[in-house]
Amino acid sequence: MDHDRTTPDARIAGHAGSTPHSTPGTGRGASFRRAGVVAVVACAVTGSALGLGAAGAFATDAAAPSSEQVAADAAAQAAGASEGTAAAPKITYDAADLAAFAASPYADDALNLAVVWGTPDLVTAQGKAGAAIAAGTPLPFGPDDAPGASYTDDQRLEAFFLAGSSWPQALGLAVAWGEPSIYTVKTTIGGTLLAHEQVPAAPATFTEDQQVAAFSAGGYTEANAVQLAETWQSGSVREAQARAGAALLAGETLPVTP
Repeated sequence: MDHDRTTPDARIAGHAGSTPHSTPGTGRGASFRRAGVVAVVACAVTGSALGLGAAGAFATDAAAPSSEQVAADAAAQAAGASEGTAAAPKITYDAADLAAFAASPYADDALNLAVVWGTPDLVTAQGKAGAAIAAGTPLPFGPDDAPGASYTDDQRLEAFFLAGSSWPQALGLAVAWGEPSIYTVKTTIGGTLLAHEQVPAAPATFTEDQQVAAFSAGGYTEANAVQLAETWQSGSVREAQARAGAALLAGETLPVTP
């Protein structure tokens, strides 16, 4: 079974007014408008400093640096690193930034901006965009251009996760579409969301063949099926596969690891 990707190392200072991400299939932009949330993103700062001894290594004088020089270099590097860490700035997106975004022509483009900028969530993208709009800074694309923009498979996959799409839904669509790879379905869902289109719902019921297919699409093997048949005392391996596939489609966890 595949695992969700780890979010970037930026952190969001949550506000009581923030709302969770929408699930797919909720219509154009319904999940992308939020206000009253403060997002704080820590900026990466490089704090290394080169001492005089390091520069002396490239001098024409081949003499080795003295112990005093080495000690001075080490102290300078430690001081530089400490100063760089202490001086790390922060960028704060406030309610005014979010309001500027919500009132802009980009109000439906939070997901698109998030995958282009690589932000950890939609609220950060909203705040960053609102601050840019207020400052007169151009965004990566023009108004109404986001749905037709070109996105990589990685960005489509990231859109799947950022939008809060569910694994069982992707698995259900995979077996409904006869798609053996759930990864492909996730990128398809992400691309659909980036195009501001509605994601179709997964079927409510599945045939036994589809349940067996879900077991395989979920990353499980024949050996896993044999183990489950023994654990559940199933009448056959196929029976265990169908039962396991039905459980996966319902969002349940199996007692084996794929």
